[in-house]
Amino acid sequence: MSYQHLLYQKSDHIGTITFNNPEKLNAMTGEMVASFSRVIEDVRSDDDVRVVIFTGSGEGFCTGADTEMLIALAQGKPVSGAVEDDSRNHYMEPIGWFGAEVSQLQKPTIAAINGAAVGGGFAIAMACDLRIIAEDVLIGMASTHRYALPPEGGITYTLPRIVGLTRALELLLTGDLVMGDEAERMGMVTRAVPRMEVMSATMELAQKIAGHGPIGMELTKALIYRGLQEPNIASQIEREDAALKMGFKTEDYVEGATAWWIDKRKPVFKGR
Repeated sequence: MSYQHLLYQKSDHIGTITFNNPEKLNAMTGEMVASFSRVIEDVRSDDDVRVVIFTGSGEGFCTGADTEMLIALAQGKPVSGAVEDDSRNHYMEPIGWFGAEVSQLQKPTIAAINGAAVGGGFAIAMACDLRIIAEDVLIGMASTHRYALPPEGGITYTLPRIVGLTRALELLLTGDLVMGDEAERMGMVTRAVPRMEVMSATMELAQKIAGHGPIGMELTKALIYRGLQEPNIASQIEREDAALKMGFKTEDYVEGATAWWIDKRKPVFKGR
């Protein structure tokens, strides 16, 4: 399937989604937003994909809404590439739903932040489970001071959980952008590396995760995020026990136990 302003590649159980509008630092066009939902659904339904990487082509990761889209919205004009739909459901649909589409993927996700990640691009990066960033790039939500708008893409949900309430308030109320190395010190990203090493470091991490049993990885991710909402440890342990019982019934568990303890070899997981 073809996508507008997006590239999708798959290799060795790793799916890579690339924002592809390099002349504008991969700003989000109406066509890109429409294609994004399609590629996410394709990834979700592909059992061969165990880890998903998001990155950008050229010098940017993603710098949020394209200028032409913002001008069209300000002037009340149709957005190029947007679905023509006058139904009530269309107008009630969240503008920044792309953040939920990323965060609700069952598969582990990694943002390879090779360039500026601003606005919606920042929200997508924060919606990922892990983030590798170039030391010398800018990241943040600039909509508050540029356009007098509140942030989007679920960033008011994800960012406080990543960096804490006070730091999230500071970043979102000021609209300040920070460099990649500062983002690492704040705990906003997994690791900051030289720009030329972003994809190699991301791929190394993705390959490590993809080599594990995919059912176990998806159950682990689900437990961690559910645990953030759980008020007591006892209920969370019950969920862990239920997940363990599911894991014990899989072919991957039998393969792992046999490989490690009997055959003394590396297990080959099949996601069954």
